[in-house]
Amino acid sequence: QQPDALPLGIKQRLQLAVAVIHKPEVLILDEPTSGVDPIARDQFWQYLIDLSRNSGVTIFISTHFMNEAERCDRISLMHAGRVLAVGSPHDLAAEHGDGSLEEAFVAYLTEATAQTAESTAEAQESPLEIAPQPRATIGGRHFSTRRLWAYTRRETMELLRDPIRLTFALVGPLILLLAFGYGISFDVENLPYAVLDQDQSLESRTLLANFEGSNYFEMEEPASSEADLVNRLKTGEIVVGLEIPPDFGRDLLAGRQPEINLLLDAALPFRGETAAGYVNGIAAQYMVEQFPSLITRPYSVVTRMRYNQSFKSVYAIVPSVFTLVLTMIPAMLTAVGVVREKEYGSIANFRSTPVTRLEFLLGKQGPYVVLAYVNFLTLLAMAVFLFGVSVTGSVTALLAGSLLFVVATTGFGILVSSFTKTQVAAMFAAAVISIVPAVNFSGLLVPVSSLSGGGQAVG
Repeated sequence: QQPDALPLGIKQRLQLAVAVIHKPEVLILDEPTSGVDPIARDQFWQYLIDLSRNSGVTIFISTHFMNEAERCDRISLMHAGRVLAVGSPHDLAAEHGDGSLEEAFVAYLTEATAQTAESTAEAQESPLEIAPQPRATIGGRHFSTRRLWAYTRRETMELLRDPIRLTFALVGPLILLLAFGYGISFDVENLPYAVLDQDQSLESRTLLANFEGSNYFEMEEPASSEADLVNRLKTGEIVVGLEIPPDFGRDLLAGRQPEINLLLDAALPFRGETAAGYVNGIAAQYMVEQFPSLITRPYSVVTRMRYNQSFKSVYAIVPSVFTLVLTMIPAMLTAVGVVREKEYGSIANFRSTPVTRLEFLLGKQGPYVVLAYVNFLTLLAMAVFLFGVSVTGSVTALLAGSLLFVVATTGFGILVSSFTKTQVAAMFAAAVISIVPAVNFSGLLVPVSSLSGGGQAVG
């Protein structure tokens, strides 16, 4: 049976049960005993008194029954929207009603009615004056830090009370950094390789020793034949195969140019190209160390990695994730926070208050700026202590620039909220619109220094 179909007395009991089921600290009841029989009314009040005295619940009640008002600790007598008197029932009854609260209420009503009649008579006798046209208050309102702080505090409390949004805001960036930091890597290390050494000379063994001492390759069981080498390459057991021909050492000592057969698994082009470069580098280093007289170049090229000497992908990926995460998640959260007001209809409260648009927007943005900056500090700590990516530049410039960045990204979220009406639309719009420039211009895929034109300005 639906609540609307219940009798009034039963409906009042149901409303009281729903009001107290979550054990509130403050309970506001409007005419809770109207339509209830006297016996049930006494049971209502016994329960309310028990809540007040034993559970510490503060209860506000509106009633027309004076015998119910006498049970309250403090009452306010009202008439026509005006407060006539405030105090304990005993004091009010003793002051005007000779001990009767009902007579006191009648006395207060009589006084209020007389004052109203006098005011009406004076108003009729006085000449009618045309009041000056009031000035528009919307444009003339000044910026108030108190109103701004009130909205900021309100948004902060709503955010803290929403565990889903709070978890997404705090844990989401950490998960993305872990996924990108460990999941995306262009490092080519520990490549399994096998060797078919048909020479077995000192020169061939010295060359192969250079491969064994490299971190880029991992030695597997030597191949028994060329067909075995090819089959193992097809099955994926190895990625690199080296075939040293007979008389390799003799031809090398004689000044001839013997050839080494290099077999590569190029299913992944980047890995295959990098592996070929490693093999050529080891072979060139072997020739320089063992046969410098055979090197006819009149010059020497020395390559130095200036900013990433170890050539690790983590030093490029992790800082790029900062931009991606701090662009996408703060924009999504801010957009949802504003659109949530539209969807729930609570934005009507803003229109009926003296709060200006700027105060409202800054108040909504403030908590997300702080939250995004906390995310940045957490990501920075993970990058330094977990991934070993140190800050080599100015820490002050990094902190200041990051603050400006999160202010801009949260402001972008507010911009997205201006043309979306639902939280789902706001989340997807903020994600899609922000992720494209974040990926293309953050250095995640293409170095920022290599961008040109408009892309360089955005990056």
